[in-house]
Amino acid sequence: AHGFGALSWGDVAVADRPALARQSDAYALLAGWGVPVSPYNTVVRGIDAVRAVIEEYAERRHDLEHEIDGVVVKVDEIALQRRLGFTSRAPRWAVAFKYPPEEVNTKLLDIRVGVGRTGRVTPYGVMEPVVVAGSTVEMATLHNASEVARKGVRIGDTVVLRKAGDVIPEILGPVVALRDGTEREFVMPSECPSCGTPLAPAKEGDVDIRCPNAKECPAQIRERVFALASRGAFDVEALGWEAAGALTDPEADRPASPDVYRPGGDVGAEPPPELPARQTPVLSTEAGIFDLAAEDLASIRVWREIRKKGEATGLWEDRLYFWTKPTAKKESAPASNTLRLLDQLEKAKAQPLWRVLVALSIRHVGPTAARALATAFGSIDAIRGASLEELSAVDGVGPTIAAAVTEWFEVDWHREIVDAWATAGVRTADEVDESIVKTLEGLTVVVTGSLERFTRDGAKEAIIARGGKAAGSVSKKTDFVVVGPGAGSKETKARELGLVILDESGFETLLAQGPAGLDAS
Repeated sequence: AHGFGALSWGDVAVADRPALARQSDAYALLAGWGVPVSPYNTVVRGIDAVRAVIEEYAERRHDLEHEIDGVVVKVDEIALQRRLGFTSRAPRWAVAFKYPPEEVNTKLLDIRVGVGRTGRVTPYGVMEPVVVAGSTVEMATLHNASEVARKGVRIGDTVVLRKAGDVIPEILGPVVALRDGTEREFVMPSECPSCGTPLAPAKEGDVDIRCPNAKECPAQIRERVFALASRGAFDVEALGWEAAGALTDPEADRPASPDVYRPGGDVGAEPPPELPARQTPVLSTEAGIFDLAAEDLASIRVWREIRKKGEATGLWEDRLYFWTKPTAKKESAPASNTLRLLDQLEKAKAQPLWRVLVALSIRHVGPTAARALATAFGSIDAIRGASLEELSAVDGVGPTIAAAVTEWFEVDWHREIVDAWATAGVRTADEVDESIVKTLEGLTVVVTGSLERFTRDGAKEAIIARGGKAAGSVSKKTDFVVVGPGAGSKETKARELGLVILDESGFETLLAQGPAGLDAS
């Protein structure tokens, strides 16, 4: 059971009951209250009994209500838990035993390559669908050409598949004994499958090859548009993978021949003599994303394979993506999801500077580095004008990220993106609220658990705005730990270190008045 937040097992008597002495007692108490508790827990004595339980669940793991990848062995007695304490990452009184990943055989139908937002070209295996560790798997990355060669897999092989960590599909290698001579070696393409540009390593010695055509490669543009909409960037939920493709590369799935084209999805109709004219993408780079209007999207069509009763027919149609299909009674109009997309893009213009920096897809610049840059410089113009030394000096940035930022802004079309967004109304500088006093200057604050009046990002931003550092882990260097429901091990470690622990009300006092306000209260 989870979610009790600040409640610590065995601290005090609750509702006229004695303080709990064992964690198993807590589970029994919760079950007695009607709180759902996992039935898969057992109290045993001795290492032999522990091994027996591990072996039992190894045999039963795929018959349980949900998939498991191991068994957690805990010290039951709470007094002993307290004596054992925590490391910086985990309790010393609990250890996880991980089972070896389940391995299955399946057919490797093809090896294809994908192009990422930074131009990296990655081979991946397409397989006959197979269930492994509780879900159906059809594709798995092969990382790079060297990895394909090292594994020795060929197209047409029967391969051994598992999920690394019971999560990520991984092709281990071929079953050589099952080869029949029809298998084919994979040859890494020399040209980008999306734009035809010659591929090459970014620098000598790299195992990865990249498409250098970052500005015009449809695959890279699609990936960047999809990435800028992510939760860690502009957070535009309505701009998913398919929508990004419709905006940047609507002809991606265009069939090669009109023989398989069925306009309107009528599988019984005769094919037309030719395919429709190719569409020009509405976005040639991400620069125009905030200038989109409903009318710009009215005629965009995407290719879809026609399915009947869930089965693929091998025939294709082109459908309107952003607007509804016209009927005898209704004209075509923007779909509800299209209106939601445009509304979310408008609201995204007001996102803070650090999110804009993440959305630019500058190599190595994730949320942490973006926050550091936004805090240190306050605007994109200031970041553009900063020297390599000034960027490197920012805590959390360093020379590698600083070089990546400098190099990014040296490219003309990169600067055009920033300028276009600014012209469209995107916020490129954080507003300086003169009323916010730097009450946390030089202080490190950790927030853990759920707060009622702050989101996790909101709490971090409140700390940073007041000159503090919003850390993700508790250490001796932490000045304050703010706890809410679900705080867990961070609160326990803070208590062990004797740190100052605040509830949400105390956090608000700290933000408003600094440490002096806590002393006064």
